[in-house]
Amino acid sequence: MTVHPFIEAEKQAGHSVKRACELLKVSRAAFYARRTSTPGPRAVQDTELIEQITAVHARSGGTYGALRIHAVLKREGPAAADASPG
Repeated sequence: MTVHPFIEAEKQAGHSVKRACELLKVSRAAFYARRTSTPGPRAVQDTELIEQITAVHARSGGTYGALRIHAVLKREGPAAADASPG
């Protein structure tokens, strides 16, 4: 679990980022770097996959579970979000 949201909440509440980072054993440099950075390739892939899973599930009328959704994505690849449920 990442502690960065907790540090951000402390910052928004007007508390010391330095102290929060010390208590949670995170460098302030890492906290600020993560705040201003763009998502990594894995995060981008995860977001795209979540969108595809959501689209397949919605097209199935909410009836497809993990196994069927996985089968659709495996069978149809990245274009599965645009195809009809099978």
